[in-house]
Amino acid sequence: MLLDLFIRDFAIIESLHVTFAAGLTMITGETGAGKSILVGALSLLMGGRASADMIRTGSDEAVVEAMFDITHSPEIRNILASYELDSDADQLLIRRIISRTEKNRILVGGRLATIQMLTQLSGMLVDISGQYSQQLLLQAENHIDLLDAYGNLLPLRARYQQEYTRYQTLAAELHSLTMLRQTAERRRELIAFQHDEISRAQLSADEEKSLVQERTVVASAQTLYQKTYGVYTALYEDQQSCLGMLKKLSHELREAAAIDASLTTTYDALESNLLGIEDTALSLRSYADKITMDPARLDQIETRLDELHRLKKKYGKTIPEIITYRDEILTELQSIDGSSTRIDELSREVFSCSDQLWTLAAELSDERVKAAHTLKKKVAAELASIGMKKVSFTAQINSAVRLKAKDPATACAGLMTFGMDTVEFFISPNQGEEPKPLSRIASGGEISRIVLALKKIIAGSYKVPTLLFDEVDAGIGGAVAEAVGIKLKEIAASHQVLCITHLPQIACFGSQHLSVQKCTKNGRTVTSVVQLDADGRVGELSRMLGGMKISEATRKHAHEMLHGAQQAGGMRGNP
Repeated sequence: MLLDLFIRDFAIIESLHVTFAAGLTMITGETGAGKSILVGALSLLMGGRASADMIRTGSDEAVVEAMFDITHSPEIRNILASYELDSDADQLLIRRIISRTEKNRILVGGRLATIQMLTQLSGMLVDISGQYSQQLLLQAENHIDLLDAYGNLLPLRARYQQEYTRYQTLAAELHSLTMLRQTAERRRELIAFQHDEISRAQLSADEEKSLVQERTVVASAQTLYQKTYGVYTALYEDQQSCLGMLKKLSHELREAAAIDASLTTTYDALESNLLGIEDTALSLRSYADKITMDPARLDQIETRLDELHRLKKKYGKTIPEIITYRDEILTELQSIDGSSTRIDELSREVFSCSDQLWTLAAELSDERVKAAHTLKKKVAAELASIGMKKVSFTAQINSAVRLKAKDPATACAGLMTFGMDTVEFFISPNQGEEPKPLSRIASGGEISRIVLALKKIIAGSYKVPTLLFDEVDAGIGGAVAEAVGIKLKEIAASHQVLCITHLPQIACFGSQHLSVQKCTKNGRTVTSVVQLDADGRVGELSRMLGGMKISEATRKHAHEMLHGAQQAGGMRGNP
């Protein structure tokens, strides 16, 4: 509930402090006195657009702040806690500062806040029913919210929306996987071919090096044979072979060692070398004997090396890189093949979720039909009591039809965020006329009264503690105005109600009466707000009844109006 409103250097207000009471507060004043400025200030605190044009001429900044009682608003304290904003356990201070030279600021509970935070909080603090509310009522997309609020269907709708969110999440994942699978199938054909090609090659990491060495040997077989066998012959087989000559020399050295034992070591060394040379010669002969002139094998080697070169051009710079790539695409192939299982699982989940959604949507739709039936009767009764007896009101519900769906993507075709229904309010201004959309035929005065009637009906389930009605008296007067006053008073039984009015038939029902007055101070226009006592109320109502010249009869009439409004039911405050 709104406790205090403080305004400084805003529009034509120099400094203003207003204290509000519970129940029904009437705000009156002459045209141009500044009543709309109060609405503008509150709108600013509710997240409205700030502009330097709002700052009072000659000032550098404007300040608007309000104190709210949030004793019975745990939801607001939860929001404050989520933003780590401090607030007293029972009260919340909101301040907006508009500056010509610096950045505009928002403070909630003494801490800087963003416009998004303010907007979220304000929607739970004050509801302003003025031109903006009328525009909302004219927008058919808002009618479903009003019907659900009236029928206490918001908890059921929340269950539906939770399931709808789950469905959207599953459907999005299924769509994503399906798209990936379509792309992957084309990819699969490519990498399956690549994997088969690489696998058929039966690669090993050191094969290319071995083949290059073997190619060199095979290509030079004749040269190798000539060289190795020639060395063998020169060492071992020729009549003048090196080995033969060395053996003769060894024989000579052995005889010398028999004479001089000191030559024995030299002789032994020569004999050892002879054995090594003989082994080398025999090894060369063995090597030469194995050499074959095999052009076919050379062709095989060249073909294999060409194949490896081709694979390297396509898949990697080296054979180990190609082997790594083969393993990677094998993993990718397995992943693609495995995605089919997840798609099948998701398809089953989507169908199951869609069944649950349609069940909840049908239950919600049935409850809306019931709520629309009773709302029609209640709105008709409320409108009749405020001078709209011939107006008939209908909440028209159009429901989607479930079609058989083989594709998970169309399993919930027709379902929307709020269910299977669209809701639009229709009225017939005159008896016997065909009902038409509210947005096309309602006048400003009719809209104001329909807003009032709807808020009167749904007041019990409306959690916003403070309701501000502006322009509720547009196009009415006399007995109808009195009926509107009674409706406002009935709403004030469960909410704090602020009403700006020009009609005494409405103003007399207030439990608190504030008069907005304008005067000239130091050559400048200044707006002030005065809380009226009993005599002040009689005087203000007399002004509203009789204009500039107030007779005793007018004052008597005003007093009777106040007394009658008090008798209309337990009003707080003095008449």
